[in-house]
Amino acid sequence: MILFVVAMYEEGNDILQDSIYKNDLIITGIGKTNAAMKLTEFLSNHNVDYIVNIGFAGGNIAYEVNDIVIVEKAAYHDFDLSLFGYIKGQVPGYPETFLSSTYLLDKVKSALPEAKTGHLFTGDYFMTDKVDEPSVFDMEGTSLYQVAWHFKIPMISVKLISDVLGMDDHYNSYKTFEQTKGAKMLHDIYKKIKEAF
Repeated sequence: MILFVVAMYEEGNDILQDSIYKNDLIITGIGKTNAAMKLTEFLSNHNVDYIVNIGFAGGNIAYEVNDIVIVEKAAYHDFDLSLFGYIKGQVPGYPETFLSSTYLLDKVKSALPEAKTGHLFTGDYFMTDKVDEPSVFDMEGTSLYQVAWHFKIPMISVKLISDVLGMDDHYNSYKTFEQTKGAKMLHDIYKKIKEAF
């Protein structure tokens, strides 16, 4: 089974209304704890071969609104135990960064040849600070990678850029994207990835 994971109903509502939907999508709710809790609950009760997280993300200098970004690695931007010798973002007992499955990277790149690649940073606040390194930002993705790593299930994340850090009228631009074309674009991404398998 390939499990698709989104954070918000606004990201998954078009998928849920499609006839090809086969109970392979869960909506976790916003934030790291909600995401980890819902995914753990599902994996504890179902056999899952692969996890595919899709959803909106903020981007910075390397991206524009509507870009599709395939995540190659993921880390936290709001977790810091560097005082104790850990890399910033690293949770003790876990890798410095979480890597997407190479098998899934090949599959998804073939399904979405127009997509870019990037590094995902996750934190429990809506990121608006400018960051020099080409990156995308969300509030759930890395926690999903952490759970997948714990359960030893290959995972990948595909993000649709909904807003760019530092853009004019940031909040309203994001809300307009979310309420108009965002869900349809995620539905198209979902279908293309399913067809790749």
